[in-house]
Amino acid sequence: MSDDNVSGDNVSGDNVNNASANHAVPLDMDRGGLDAVLGFHLSDSQWEAVSAPLAPGVIVAGAGTGKTTSMSARVAYLSAIGAVDPGRVLGLTFTNKAASALVSSIRSRVASVGFAEAEPSVFTYNAFASRVVTDYGLRIGHEPKATLLTDGLRYQHAYRMVCSLNDDEVGEGLARMGRRPMDVTDLMLRLDSELSELAIDPRRVVEHDRALIAQLDVLGSGRGIARDIAEKAQDRMMLAVLIERWREYKTTRDLWEYIDQVRLAQRIVDQFPDTISDIRSRLDIVLLDEYQDTSIAQRQLLQTLFGDGFPVTAVGDPCQAIYSWRGASVDNIESFPQHFPRTDQRPASRYSLAENRRSGPAVLHVANEISTELRAEHAGADPLIPPGDASPARVDVGLFDTIETEVEFLATRVGEVHAAVEKRRASVNGSDESIAVLCTTGKNIRRVDRALRARGIPTRVTGAAALLADPAVADTRALLEVVHEPTANTSLVRLLAGARWRVGARDLAVLGERAYALAGWHGRRDTDSIHDDLNDAVAGSDAVEVTALADALADPGPTEHYSPRAIEAFAEVTDLVTRMRAHTSEPISDFIARAVRELGVDVEAALADPSGTSTSALDDFHALAASVTEIDGRVSLGGFLTWLRDAERFNVTIPHTRPRVPGAVEIMTVFAAKGLEFTHVFVPFVCEKAFPGGKPRGRWLTSPGVVPWPLRRDVPPHLAVFPDADGESISKQSDRYADHLRALEERNNERLAYVALTRAEESLTVTGHWWGAGQSKPRGPHRFLQQIRAAVESADPDMCRVVMWAPAPPDGADNPITGNGGVSWPQPVVPSLRAELTQAAAAVQATNTTEPIAVTESLSLNESSGGGETADEQRVRVWHETYEALMEDHRLDQVDEHVVRLGEHVGATTFLRALREPDAVALDLLRPMPRQPSRAATRGVAWHAWVETMFGQQSLMAVDDLPGAADKDITSDAQLEKLKEAFANTRYAGREPVGVERGFSVVLGGRVINGRIDAVFAEEDRFEVVDWKTGGTASIDSRQLAVYRLAWAQIAGVSWRDVDAAFVMVATGDEIRPDTDAEVESLLALD
Repeated sequence: MSDDNVSGDNVSGDNVNNASANHAVPLDMDRGGLDAVLGFHLSDSQWEAVSAPLAPGVIVAGAGTGKTTSMSARVAYLSAIGAVDPGRVLGLTFTNKAASALVSSIRSRVASVGFAEAEPSVFTYNAFASRVVTDYGLRIGHEPKATLLTDGLRYQHAYRMVCSLNDDEVGEGLARMGRRPMDVTDLMLRLDSELSELAIDPRRVVEHDRALIAQLDVLGSGRGIARDIAEKAQDRMMLAVLIERWREYKTTRDLWEYIDQVRLAQRIVDQFPDTISDIRSRLDIVLLDEYQDTSIAQRQLLQTLFGDGFPVTAVGDPCQAIYSWRGASVDNIESFPQHFPRTDQRPASRYSLAENRRSGPAVLHVANEISTELRAEHAGADPLIPPGDASPARVDVGLFDTIETEVEFLATRVGEVHAAVEKRRASVNGSDESIAVLCTTGKNIRRVDRALRARGIPTRVTGAAALLADPAVADTRALLEVVHEPTANTSLVRLLAGARWRVGARDLAVLGERAYALAGWHGRRDTDSIHDDLNDAVAGSDAVEVTALADALADPGPTEHYSPRAIEAFAEVTDLVTRMRAHTSEPISDFIARAVRELGVDVEAALADPSGTSTSALDDFHALAASVTEIDGRVSLGGFLTWLRDAERFNVTIPHTRPRVPGAVEIMTVFAAKGLEFTHVFVPFVCEKAFPGGKPRGRWLTSPGVVPWPLRRDVPPHLAVFPDADGESISKQSDRYADHLRALEERNNERLAYVALTRAEESLTVTGHWWGAGQSKPRGPHRFLQQIRAAVESADPDMCRVVMWAPAPPDGADNPITGNGGVSWPQPVVPSLRAELTQAAAAVQATNTTEPIAVTESLSLNESSGGGETADEQRVRVWHETYEALMEDHRLDQVDEHVVRLGEHVGATTFLRALREPDAVALDLLRPMPRQPSRAATRGVAWHAWVETMFGQQSLMAVDDLPGAADKDITSDAQLEKLKEAFANTRYAGREPVGVERGFSVVLGGRVINGRIDAVFAEEDRFEVVDWKTGGTASIDSRQLAVYRLAWAQIAGVSWRDVDAAFVMVATGDEIRPDTDAEVESLLALD
């Protein structure tokens, strides 16, 4: 069963489930009767939607109006009156969590009307498409066992394909683009994803852009903006050709990816219409959740399957359509009545839910004010109204001089609310109040997190922003980048300017000057400042021509141009990088652990943040590496770094969640908060050019990786034509077109603000500032913040207030925090710990040396005097690092639970050991230690190699994969010879195996388990897998044979029940055959 299928079986089986056998006698159900069995009262608008006839319909459900409740109540009502069988219900949504909530709600509601055994089917949208492909894919030549590519593998395959293309059509185009293969791959995959979500054939891109170039040549004479747009169109045509090659590449290798699922399902239903009737015949009604977030491709598939009057109920909110950047089209919900007409072709009905049972009146007042224009664009999007018994709510709004004063206010206010909540939690049994701070960038999440934790407020940060923005992780990643890529200038500057080496801007600028000279440029460039020199030094360009600071680091030129500390730092960093490069062949997890040790960031993290935030992030970064794999089941350093860049570019979810602490304040992005609700919500940094933050997505006129709007089926009229042959100049047309695109983006920002505000139940605080850190010009309040202020000022002053509204700075004013915007790393040691460490250091020195160190209160463990580290300071540093390492181990021992991911590809030995000794394996993964070479293990390898040779089936394998490394019972060469003699007396010595040391990969529990089976023998219509044991029975684990049975069954294409298994004790000839059926079934249950 798919992980994305919460309930139900395949869509093409004899039935979706067996609930029809439990169909109850239809009831005469009215509104009062339904309220009675449900245990709550439906609003008027809910009852209208719930009791609607069994026909297509869309429910426009505003935030907090109970869409899940309405869907499940509709199924209960229709089941009660006999209109549908609840076992023939299909629900589709976007996440496993949402699917679980929907199926649970439906089960509960239908049980209340007499269908206790009913089992509806609920999938994610992509999982449903995948199931269609799985069930019917052979009709279009899609193999059932085709490999589904993860994000990391997708990039690896695509990159290799791009690098392998050298024919005339593609080769010349790639050369003309002048981009690195990595950049071409990025653009190709981005455009492929968008084309797939929008259901646009790549050939249409070529046709459109060829015509566009011809028009621009005539209208723009091939100059200026017309030339620039034409060049991007030419690049996009090349990318479209590459996409066709990429899709062919996947087909010939039986590969597919998530974005292919809907496209392939559409091909099936288009080419084989009988699949439509087959699927429909097993369903009574279809529920479409969060319909505003569906893509055009998903809508077309659903329309093909369930159009023409089939009972489909879609639920969504166009005001919360915040995922347009990943292909979602809000037009789907807007045009649902036309896309899914009734059987008589009349448009489907539209119902509206407006009674919000989540937020207090003041919150709803503010949310309605900022969404007035947005709601006017969407039919059925009514203003939110509170129920008659709504609890009061408070809204505060503020504008501050600087980001520092804003964060100070935020931390103070959150602290007050947190203290009050904890007091109530202690006095009121079961109080479940929650607090959330919603940001838009990882940088701001980190800023808020530091401020709250500095006040002792527990926090919980979720997602990639918390992981990759963590300073310890960022430093480690910078070292990995420098080791892998000599031109990783930005990463090298981070290391040199960071806490350990503290090289100043002037030294870095001179180093950049030297790098330019070494690269072939001579003479001083005409720049105004050291900072300009530094920016020039790290500017990116073509990989062949780029200025590499690493070259200058190894050959910095005359030393008199640098400070003494910089010369030492250059030598130390050069030596560090050289040492690290000698170990790049290590497994990536081991290599990262080495980088952490070399940098000492684990010690610094624990010292700067005793709460364990950065230490937890380092652990998750290490675990992340174990979960990322390349095509061959391993991951290279370059592959891992590329995966991280992809995660940032393509918004790939990185699993990182700080362990939950009771009463912790949740800090997350607004995107992550969608669908959630909190008692108290804070939304900071609502400023111009800071909200929503992040890098803006490219526009199709200036980016080849973006689909032209005129090709989209949901194109607004004012974006449908460009250029207009009868219009103004190309320059003026492009400016006006860009204005339209900006207005579209601003409308999406309005939806994001609406989502943020409507997460709040009892209190909402929204703030902004004039001056950001390092800003040369003031930001000022975003128009949303100004609208919120106006709404607050027009509301009940007892419930709404403007806590601060700083006046605009005068023209030409300087930023009051310029130069103070950086964040020191590591943060200074707290005074009490500094005193403790210096006293401990003095005591150790007095005991072990005859020359005591002069310990003074001015001794700094975080700052260098600029003249290098003295011998005494070095000793103190070593003691300090050792002490902190021990304290870190102690801290880990105190953690009740620390989750360590095992990785997507695991050796069979590690997998089995994880089942037996999960804590020990977790510790090994978390803190890997080098293993002492074992002569016994070496002899074990020799034993297995001898067996292979004897059977004449010696295989080719890497040294690390040699079998027998785990056989440590052979303690002498004489014993090895005796085992060889004893083997001749076993009944297997004279038999012909069908496999020896046969490698395998089998998926168990969502992981690929890799291993080798010692030998396999055929016995009539059965097989027997054998594992040689050269010692006693202590190492026997029956689950090992269970894994081998499953693996060989997969290799031979037989049932695992046709595979027997045995341990053969070579020394005695005994055969041990445990019954492993139960173990096999338990392993299968892991999936």
